[in-house]
Amino acid sequence: MKSLVVDVLEKALKKRGIKISREEIESKIEIPPNIEMGDFAFPCFFLASQLKDSPHQIALEIREKIGTETPTDFDDVQTNGPYINFFLDRKNMAREIVWDAITKKKNYGRSKIGKGKKVVVEFSSPNVAKPFGIGHLRSTIIGNSIANIADFLGYKSVRINYIGDWG
Repeated sequence: MKSLVVDVLEKALKKRGIKISREEIESKIEIPPNIEMGDFAFPCFFLASQLKDSPHQIALEIREKIGTETPTDFDDVQTNGPYINFFLDRKNMAREIVWDAITKKKNYGRSKIGKGKKVVVEFSSPNVAKPFGIGHLRSTIIGNSIANIADFLGYKSVRINYIGDWG
């Protein structure tokens, strides 16, 4: 969703004649401390020296460039002082998530973020001189779950069960 906010801001800033990279826009986007202030906020303080205008006025001008034709993913886009606040359409977002889960089935959430990277997961480590207890089972299940998540994200996971205390 943050990338959608970046897209909208990038277009509006271009219309306003402000040259700023996509990465810089993304780095400036904040999450407001209160949900009544929106889901994402874009502060305009840093533009004041460049544009020789007040941050509040800059926010109003950028909001005007965004226009009323905002994507359906937003309930509203407002200015609040020097901030442009974006309110997400939660019903539409939930509908999209459910649709993605239905269509992608077992691949929902899969990514290649860890492609070419390795992760080592060590778990269990029971004492061979003592009985295997429920605590060992718990850490084994948690460790295996973490390794499975890493695999799902494209990492090459190496599972290690270190037998430490030979007694």
